[in-house]
Amino acid sequence: MEQLRFIVISVTLLLCTANAFAQRHYENISALEINYGTNIFGDADNYTSLSFSKYINRKSYWKTGVGYFEKSDEYSLPKNESPVIPESGTPIGKRHNKGMDFYLDGGYYRTLASNLKSIYWNVGIGGFIGVEYLHHPQKEYTFIIGPKLETELEIFILPRMAMLARIQQHWNPLSIDEWNTVWNIGIKVLLY
Repeated sequence: MEQLRFIVISVTLLLCTANAFAQRHYENISALEINYGTNIFGDADNYTSLSFSKYINRKSYWKTGVGYFEKSDEYSLPKNESPVIPESGTPIGKRHNKGMDFYLDGGYYRTLASNLKSIYWNVGIGGFIGVEYLHHPQKEYTFIIGPKLETELEIFILPRMAMLARIQQHWNPLSIDEWNTVWNIGIKVLLY
């Protein structure tokens, strides 16, 4: 009799906990996330970001953070400057370089679809502001600013941790490369 009672209680508790999920998209829940990705078109330039988000309600949240993005660049040397030994396949006077963007960004995000337990599909609109560093023959810093659009998929793998998959479109008219489409993956940790 004791064994049967133990089995019934154990099975009941197991079934109840299988349906118990942590609060995920609820008002005032914060989250910290880190992402890494690359540029989709052109060279596979590195992208990384660290963000903090705060849920407004079950369907929307805001996010702010810092980011780093590399951009490949090809530039020409002045006529009077002769290259030492050009790379094979590189025209004389042409050089390749990577621009580095350091920026602050923010945005508003809305959940479009969800199973209300572990999968959330969100879209976001936002902007960024920062500086772009280039090293042509001389160091050069450029102010950058622009809007961004993105879509992301959150898949909760633990009660407080989600895997992220995101595609972003950045537009910056002041950069060496105005349009950048970036994919990235990351981890989001809920802070409550």
